[in-house]
Amino acid sequence: MTTELELGAFYRETRERLGYTQRDVESAYCNHSLISRFENGETVLRADKLLLAINGLDMTPTEFFVSHGNYQPNRLQIFNQKMSRYIIIEDTEGLKKLLKPRANKKQDKIFNILVKCAIFDLSDEMLVTNSERQFIGGHFTEIKQWTIHEVNVFAQCLEVLEDADAYDIGQDILKSDEYSKIITANAETVKKTLLNLYVHLVCHSSYRYADKLKESINQFITEWDIEEKIILYLFEKFSLYKQEKSPELLEEIQDDIQNLTRYGATGIAKRLAMFIEKSC
Repeated sequence: MTTELELGAFYRETRERLGYTQRDVESAYCNHSLISRFENGETVLRADKLLLAINGLDMTPTEFFVSHGNYQPNRLQIFNQKMSRYIIIEDTEGLKKLLKPRANKKQDKIFNILVKCAIFDLSDEMLVTNSERQFIGGHFTEIKQWTIHEVNVFAQCLEVLEDADAYDIGQDILKSDEYSKIITANAETVKKTLLNLYVHLVCHSSYRYADKLKESINQFITEWDIEEKIILYLFEKFSLYKQEKSPELLEEIQDDIQNLTRYGATGIAKRLAMFIEKSC
């Protein structure tokens, strides 16, 4: 019972620190009496009740458990941290050491593909096999409800998917919007991923798919999504330039890059400049 007692006591400490009473944090399915018994170590809250109690503190479960000290990053986060150490210094040989020669588990197969995609981004060396392409494509098409984990995996695997398949999967993500409607973090991840897919399609000269995806993204973003609107505007112009090779359009884009740099949006500016350099 020690852990439960500690968790209840921590909950009470957090509630009081935030200035809430037990009645402030109660809900229809987790009333103040139940919260009182939880805080005093007289009962253990089921998972659904604990989530309601945490929600009453106006905290996310992640924030609560980070504060409590019991939070652990998920497997993808841990693996991305390992990869990032090599990606930062552009060490493709170091990345290759993360590959498992006998990847029997589904998660190991996915991680191997992520490593190979990272190697391709750094060196243009494509190590992903046809069987791995089929595996990851089948994995994505079987997903019924897209979580942040799955969206992040998809975002890292664009280079191994056919453009048509990547577009269709992007549409599936948009349709599977139950979490995005409720959880802000999910919505933001989906926006960034679909924007990356749009940029990817433009750079691959898949203009028809890019234009169709842009229509869907425009229905998803709001007037407050300024950065997203800027990216769509700039890469729509870049798409036109790639198709028309107009010197006037290139000059406009270069002016846009200078303006972005001047106003501190150096990340977008560098990204756009990199794609222009590759296409010229």
